[in-house]
Amino acid sequence: MTTAHTPSTLRGLIALGLATTPLACQDDAAGTATETAETDPPATGTGDGDTDVLPTTSAGSDSGDDGGEPPPPGDQAEDCDAGDEAFIKRLIPLVQGRKPEGMREVLLLVSMIEQLDAAGVDGRAVVARGLASGPLYLGRWRQFLWEQLRINRIEIKSNLNCYSVTNGPNAGPELAKFIRDNDANGTSFGQKFSMADVLESSLRLDDLSPLYRADMFARMARPLSGANISPEEFEVNARSNFGEIFESAYLGRRSGCLECHNSEESVTFNPDPKQNHFWSIPGKFEAAIYGASKGRPEQELYAAFRVTGFTVEKGGVQAWGMSSCGGFDPGRGGDLLNIPGYLGGKLPAGQHLFDIDPLFKSGFASLAADGLTLEDNLDVGPDQALAYLTATNIVNNVWKELLGHPLTLAHNFPRNAKQREILQNLSEAFVADDYSLRTLITEIAVHPYFNVDAPDLCDTSTPYFLEPVYEPYSITTADPNRRGNNVGDRVQRFSAWVLIESAMRSMWWDLPVGQIAAQDFDYPAIDFLRDTGIFLKDAQNGFNGVDFNGLLAWENRLANGSSPGLKGACTGPLGQPCSQYEWIELMLVAASKTSGTTVRDLAAAIKDRLITEPVIADDGELEAIAAIMGLDPASKMSANDGVALEQGARRYAGLLFNTPQFMLSGVPSRDQDPAAIPKFAVAGTDTEALCKHLAPLILADTYTFTCSADGIKLAKK
Repeated sequence: MTTAHTPSTLRGLIALGLATTPLACQDDAAGTATETAETDPPATGTGDGDTDVLPTTSAGSDSGDDGGEPPPPGDQAEDCDAGDEAFIKRLIPLVQGRKPEGMREVLLLVSMIEQLDAAGVDGRAVVARGLASGPLYLGRWRQFLWEQLRINRIEIKSNLNCYSVTNGPNAGPELAKFIRDNDANGTSFGQKFSMADVLESSLRLDDLSPLYRADMFARMARPLSGANISPEEFEVNARSNFGEIFESAYLGRRSGCLECHNSEESVTFNPDPKQNHFWSIPGKFEAAIYGASKGRPEQELYAAFRVTGFTVEKGGVQAWGMSSCGGFDPGRGGDLLNIPGYLGGKLPAGQHLFDIDPLFKSGFASLAADGLTLEDNLDVGPDQALAYLTATNIVNNVWKELLGHPLTLAHNFPRNAKQREILQNLSEAFVADDYSLRTLITEIAVHPYFNVDAPDLCDTSTPYFLEPVYEPYSITTADPNRRGNNVGDRVQRFSAWVLIESAMRSMWWDLPVGQIAAQDFDYPAIDFLRDTGIFLKDAQNGFNGVDFNGLLAWENRLANGSSPGLKGACTGPLGQPCSQYEWIELMLVAASKTSGTTVRDLAAAIKDRLITEPVIADDGELEAIAAIMGLDPASKMSANDGVALEQGARRYAGLLFNTPQFMLSGVPSRDQDPAAIPKFAVAGTDTEALCKHLAPLILADTYTFTCSADGIKLAKK
């Protein structure tokens, strides 16, 4: 028997007192060349050097030939870090869902990192974990988790009272602790609460397991409806809907794929590591959950999600006393289909979710306390299998959110050894710290692949010096120097909600509305949200890519630099009440009070605000600014009409909203000359105000600090 546990970076920080339609049988045909760069042990092992290979009946190799080309140059891992300024520019949008407040904030946090490093601690880890707290962090990751759990924002499955209306017990971790430590059936928190409260309390506890357990019940309070079908047909459809969401959002598995790809075998596995395209984490997880690694009839798995006879219109048992998310009958009657259920073992007749939740409860608890326990033959307990697959699926999705690509292929297994290594290590850190999202975010932020510099600035043997984690098929290219990845492979558009919120917060415009009631058909700017990629409902499930229609929708709403009128929550300076005026209006006022301000200075301030790039490079850029703003960049602000100044400033902001620098994540602007930062700043965005907001958030009670117009000075208490 083996037990796997890996300490996380954050555990070290704590010790220092610094922190407390499915695709069936994808055969990986795109990867058909011999992978000469992969020399790690084959598909499965214990993760600690054990190279035992699970029995396989279909371990074929991909056919193909690399032409006898040599492997890429360099035998050792190469590093090319982009520096602290690039780190901060990458970190803030991904962790807090907003752009930096210009170079003043970037340089303030760089100074903080440098002083922490000088004190002998990992400054980047401390800053990353600190930013993973507070209202902006809670809001940003609330929206991410909504999309991961497939929470419908509109129409029949939109349960507004359950998911959007809070009842009070969300300001602390107590609610999430209660759910974590108690069964869903027969217990009550003793206070009215909703899933909106559970989500926020789970983020405050920094443990996602209560959220995932509670959501299984909450989503069943609003099943699909059906017309002109029999009760039995409705039940089949409802079970399938809930079951498919469960497999995707929780397990990261699809029944239609297990015949060809499961933890025990795959059609793309090969015992030769150089030709192996299937690197599963060791453990017979599917066998523990489905009863067989190749799965079982879907109707038996989906029987656990019985609706008829279990969900009730009024009364019934409320899971943990959750008052706004439906009631349930824990009895065994009312099963219209009488299909024997199986999920982690045979289920009793008349099965329902109250039979499944205890498995998750015990699995989450034992996994966090003891690590993943594997028998000598790699058998796993069904409770730990459910918890572990859920944990790795969360990890994979968070990695994808932060770095643009998952660590797996469409069948949810890694294609190469490096992908498996990262996925396994991050999963173990996440689990070991009690399913801590803050720990997971920090671990990813300090990973060497997070802050890689552009190839032209890297003194490496080849521009493609990273292992093929982002683009795993690069290993098949004929040119041996291009078989790795580089930072260009992780460039991606920001996820839809982050992209929209970044624009709204930059200009102090209203955010989107999060959800509307099922009977309400007036969702503000729904076409804009849909075309940008927001998950709205099961049939409009969002996207993160770039397409022509999406770009046109974005340009149509933002190119004039005026508020798109999204009618959600208001915004303003960090840590301060909502602003009565837009940032661009207040910027013009602040600039007018600074003697000698030119139109060029206004353009620099807008560039700094939106893309952290106040430097204006050359005369060609000045000509473009003049054409867009309709003003001479060299002219004094006081010599121009006020209306023309505002219109020109808005047009220039609208242009920048549509640039790759604003829309894409992965390669930030080069380090900027501090002298290019405009002398004027809107109140609340100056260095001292930013310091007074950020320092308590990041440094907590560990350091004393002094904020001034010149920055921050800190010392260990």
